[in-house]
Amino acid sequence: MDKYTAELKKAIAKMTGARVVADGTVKLRIRCVGYPESSEHYADAVVVSATSLTLSIDGTADSTVGASGVLAFATYDTLGELVDAINLSSNWQAEIVAGLRTDAINGAELLARTTSTFRMYQEVSLYADSSDSGVYQVAYLLEPNRPFEYVKGDLDYKSRRVGLMKAVGYINTSDSGTWDLNVYELKPDKASAYKTLSTESTADATASTGLGTKSDTPFFNADWGNSLLVIANDAAWADSGAYLEVQGMVE
Repeated sequence: MDKYTAELKKAIAKMTGARVVADGTVKLRIRCVGYPESSEHYADAVVVSATSLTLSIDGTADSTVGASGVLAFATYDTLGELVDAINLSSNWQAEIVAGLRTDAINGAELLARTTSTFRMYQEVSLYADSSDSGVYQVAYLLEPNRPFEYVKGDLDYKSRRVGLMKAVGYINTSDSGTWDLNVYELKPDKASAYKTLSTESTADATASTGLGTKSDTPFFNADWGNSLLVIANDAAWADSGAYLEVQGMVE
């Protein structure tokens, strides 16, 4: 990339970020694309914690997915396997958000989701159950791509990059120990943590001093097209009061 283009992207960079609390981590996003967006058809996604995800269209389980519309977590026991199974159907699209392909989902790692219908092409989030022993975390992803851009094979995200300006968190652990604030760089396939950029340990029931500052310069930049996964986690904790605040930018 030439110097002029790099400077232009920096000049028009957009700020982004969020405050994530217990049970607020988005692990997957899905949408139904079986009919045009303007149609009256509707879809649904029901998560039975520790058991399965059922996808349906117009009130009937979609037979193009899993076993008659049911994706059992005993069979698809990682985020990667679940996403791949969903994307095998031309009626659905799915992608991992704040997680890795290897993340387990065969316990109660995904938060239960009851019937709540949605229109075609509407983005729907599936959340982590932060109190499950396989999770114990709140996480947020700074991503250069727009929803489903990578899944569809669009390449625009490769011309964008994200930077972490500041991250702070708080966890009231149940083991009276310390908790960690970690930052990882991920490639678009989210197969694994491409780089570990920072690890900060903080005392129980104490807010972290934070990574980064309020300056206009990112504390970390990912490579072009990659994302930054920020995680506050511990081996054991109490959901109450847990949070993660992330400020970043996309250029």
